[in-house]
Amino acid sequence: MFKFRVLGVPVGVEAWFWLATLLLGGGLQAHSPEDWEEVAVWTGVVFVSILVHELGHALVGRHFGASPSIRLHGFGGVTFLPGPRLSRSQNTLVSAAGPLAGLLLGLVTLVLRKAPTDLPPLANLAIRDALYVNFVWTAINLLPIQPLDGGQILTQVLGPRRFGLVSWIGAGVATATCLWAFSRGQLFSAMMLAMLAFYNFRREPVAGGVIAP
Repeated sequence: MFKFRVLGVPVGVEAWFWLATLLLGGGLQAHSPEDWEEVAVWTGVVFVSILVHELGHALVGRHFGASPSIRLHGFGGVTFLPGPRLSRSQNTLVSAAGPLAGLLLGLVTLVLRKAPTDLPPLANLAIRDALYVNFVWTAINLLPIQPLDGGQILTQVLGPRRFGLVSWIGAGVATATCLWAFSRGQLFSAMMLAMLAFYNFRREPVAGGVIAP
C-alpha cells in the first residue's frame, strides 16, 4: 500500500484503487500511446478528486477532535475518525464536508475552463474529467443511499430510530437509479448501484467512525 500524509492526515492507497480507476478510464481498450495518455490523465484526476473529497471529511472531523486517516480503495475512499463521539449535527457536517470539497474543486476547474488562455489538449482533457468527477459523481454521492454521504446525512437528520426507513429509502433510490443506469448502457454503474440496493435491503448499519464517500 502506498502511504503518505496530506495536511497532517495519513493517507493509504490500495493497489485496487489504481486498478479500478484504470478500468473505469478505459484501460482495457487502450492500445496507442495517446489512449494511455488519456487513461493516465483520468487516473490522476480521480486520485486528486477523491483525495480532496476525503480531506473534506477528515479536516472537519479533526476540527471536532477526531484523529482522521484516509484510505483509497477499489470503490473510492473512506475516512476513519477515531476519537470522541460526535453529535448528530457534527456527523452531518462531517458527511457534508466531503461533497462540498468536491464541488469547490469542480468550481475551481470551471473557472480554469473559462480562462482566456489556450491550454494544451491533455489539460483540456483533465478539466473535462475533473468536471465530470466532481459534479456528476458528487451528485450521485448525495443520493439518500447508505453508505453514501447522502445516506449518512439522511440518517443523522432522521435519527437512529428511523434507520429502517433510511434503509428502505436507500434501497428504493438505488434500485431506481440502477435501472436507469442499465437502460443507458452504463453497466459498471448499474452493478455498483445494484450492490448498494442489496446493502440497503439488508439494513446493515454503517460502522461508527467511518465516513464513506
